[in-house]
Amino acid sequence: MVEIAWTAREIKALRAALKLSALEFSRALKVRERTVAGWETGKTKRPRAASLRLLDDLLDSADSCQVERFEVAIGLRREPDRVFPRPVTLANDIGRALVPDNNGAEQADQVWVPARTADGEVVLVSLPRRSIVAGIGVAGLAAAVGVLPTAALATTPDIDHVEHFRTLRLALIESDNLHGAGAVTSLIEQSIDRMGQLRRAGIGDAVGMQRMRVLYAELAAWLYQDRRMWEHAQHWTDRALTWSHQLGDDYSIAATLIRKAHIANDQGDGAEAIELAYAAERAAPAGTRFAAVAATFAGYGSALIGDAAASDAWFDRARALADDADTDPSWGFFLDHTYIDVHQAQGRVKLGDYKGATRQFDSAIHDMRAGYTRDQAVYIARQAIAHAKAGDAEPAAKLATAAMRVGVNTGSERILHNVRDLDGLLGSSSHAEVAEFRDAGRRWAVLA
Repeated sequence: MVEIAWTAREIKALRAALKLSALEFSRALKVRERTVAGWETGKTKRPRAASLRLLDDLLDSADSCQVERFEVAIGLRREPDRVFPRPVTLANDIGRALVPDNNGAEQADQVWVPARTADGEVVLVSLPRRSIVAGIGVAGLAAAVGVLPTAALATTPDIDHVEHFRTLRLALIESDNLHGAGAVTSLIEQSIDRMGQLRRAGIGDAVGMQRMRVLYAELAAWLYQDRRMWEHAQHWTDRALTWSHQLGDDYSIAATLIRKAHIANDQGDGAEAIELAYAAERAAPAGTRFAAVAATFAGYGSALIGDAAASDAWFDRARALADDADTDPSWGFFLDHTYIDVHQAQGRVKLGDYKGATRQFDSAIHDMRAGYTRDQAVYIARQAIAHAKAGDAEPAAKLATAAMRVGVNTGSERILHNVRDLDGLLGSSSHAEVAEFRDAGRRWAVLA
């Protein structure tokens, strides 16, 4: 193996190849986030010996895809040509129980997922949808055997690729809600690549595949948004918008613009969010849920710029539009009055109505549908901020401790970012709940 010098270029390339935020990378290296920033900009001297060993260890433990990205970034190899995989025969029989009988009753509930074999080949593996939701990762999928290689599957007439990717996407959304973005991000990106390969090979419904690729890119942006990795999120929304315009498809354009509006809000840019929400509503096909979600994000964007009257009007409009919208099995199934309420409650925090925010959060969180564990914790963390700003340190600390547990388990920076902000708001409070919150934060490496 080539010895790496670990200059600013190599360190930055490794973090990008591993797809880690600066905070995640710093934790892996057991240093402060600002130390990593210094290394990457060249403002800090070369890492010490202990850090150099940890950098080597991170690279040694990376999978083949991550190593390839790293080596391409630093010039050790050129960008590989995207070619369709040749047929292969798998040598082991581990995981045979995961592969259903082709004639079995559960065939309709199978999804095909890309998996890498020991010799580096990529094949499609059929697994029950419930296995994906249960959190089986790409590494686990790679062991499955007894399936056709990709090239053979691609020409099988009874394979509806668009439907398979649709089913897989819904399973991955459910898994993300339960386990967090880190568990599914790589599989989403691999699926986007695979759809591109199928389209270039002229296999299947090209238009349907491109529409599905837009939805996958929008989902990838959401996963990076949850990790507050803005550049990656922006990359995927830009790709999705380009593909949407190539299709001339208003549905895809609206979905992507709404994701951009949501990201703008999370970055604190209310004016940009409002403009994007307007654009999304203009593009939205009649009867879809896009207009209601766009109005929700415009309502929060208005709160960010301090316009309380406009914010209330937008949220009222969102509720009316949500009541009139048709059900969509592909997008927007999260939308209900509770979803609108938690965003309005967060808007009240930005407008300084902390007591009103805590009450609205409390009611909305209580009424949330099951299955959104991570998102519920996001709203609980935001409710904790509202309590702290209202001067209620004890409930703030108690709520934040509960939210932090989910944040640590799912890797959600939307949760952990609020937890760290709360630590600063609590100041020198001597309440027992605050001490317990900080002890947990240090124990779980969330707080310094």
